[in-house]
Amino acid sequence: MSDTRSASSGGTPPPEADTAGDREDGRDAGGEPPADAEAPVDAAEPTDAPPRLSTGLALALGTVAAAFLAAGSPLSGAVTLLGVAALLASLARASTRLCGLAGGCFALALVAGGATGAPVAPLVGGAVLTTSAWDVADHGIGLGRHVGREARTSRNELVHAAGTLAVTGSAGAIAFGGYLVAAGGQPTTALVFLLLGGVLLLTALRG
Repeated sequence: MSDTRSASSGGTPPPEADTAGDREDGRDAGGEPPADAEAPVDAAEPTDAPPRLSTGLALALGTVAAAFLAAGSPLSGAVTLLGVAALLASLARASTRLCGLAGGCFALALVAGGATGAPVAPLVGGAVLTTSAWDVADHGIGLGRHVGREARTSRNELVHAAGTLAVTGSAGAIAFGGYLVAAGGQPTTALVFLLLGGVLLLTALRG
């Protein structure tokens, strides 16, 4: 009888003890974590940088604008390239201040083109493209700050870029039409019409 009692009270703990131990370790009897256990949270924050699509579009528009303006005035094209460099720096650093500097370079490029007697067609084309490049870059910087580069914003970027080109193209057409009607072939007067169209354009974009 004593041997039988010893066998029944051997070193193997009863199942209840194992279950209690598993519960203390935060697991159920099957070795799985409890259902209400919280999953690990990814602490990575979104990258505060403009989306790649906006970056590529803005730089492409600025580069084509430099080609347009250089065709009418090498000085204007060179100043535009300085604006493109500033635009690139603004996108790399997500800086609205540098983006504004790029816009100032673009405006100076148009003034240089008018002062050197560039034909009005390259001036109008350059104005349309530089303004679009600046606005697309500014919009991209804003998107990066609000939602991050990783967010899916391609549709928003494309719609915004298309809308910007439509508005700038319309303003450019109005400026060119005004030149044909009233300028009489005078580049300075054409530049005045162009700048007036630019003011109206910026008001429409920022309104």
